[in-house]
Amino acid sequence: MYFFLAAYTVLGAGIKYIDDAFDKKSYSKHIAFIITPLLSILGAYTMMIDPVSATILLAVLGGVLLKGKIDNLAFATGFAIVLIIVIIAGINFLIIPLVMLTAAAVLDEVGNDYIDKKRDQLNPDKISHKFVTYFFLHRWIMKIAILFLVALGIIHIVFFLAMVLFDYAYVAMDSYSKIKQGIISTTLMGKAMYRVACIFK
Repeated sequence: MYFFLAAYTVLGAGIKYIDDAFDKKSYSKHIAFIITPLLSILGAYTMMIDPVSATILLAVLGGVLLKGKIDNLAFATGFAIVLIIVIIAGINFLIIPLVMLTAAAVLDEVGNDYIDKKRDQLNPDKISHKFVTYFFLHRWIMKIAILFLVALGIIHIVFFLAMVLFDYAYVAMDSYSKIKQGIISTTLMGKAMYRVACIFK
């Protein structure tokens, strides 16, 4: 079971690394392309060895696919690799929980997009706004759905913990990207100011 905790953490951080390499240019696209097949193989393997893991990761894939989040070549390649592996190897999954968790994943993506668009209008000092931001930023709808299935005895608690680690690794990588972007922006601004100063010497 400890394998899933480690695997989901790596998947969460790796997916965000690839996302930010293309969207924010925070990381190397070459490295993103290198780690894409490795993450795809890891994801496919975790789906093959356990039906519950297959159900959760298929729901994550379904959510991002339905929301059009597979929007770069690395993600498309990774999705294709996972699809090919699971079709050839075959996987078992839970149908009703898959439908439920996919719907939750879509709602998480909708909520996350809403926060991104309305972030400037939300008051960080207001508790309700702070809660909504945290809730959707960390995609808690799917985790609550998983916790519900844990309460019903359908899913082991380790998968809830694994999903928490997945999302927090994802958010941690996002935070690091923002810090890195801030450093890059400050450096570029410093260079621009230096050049202007040189012109007026």
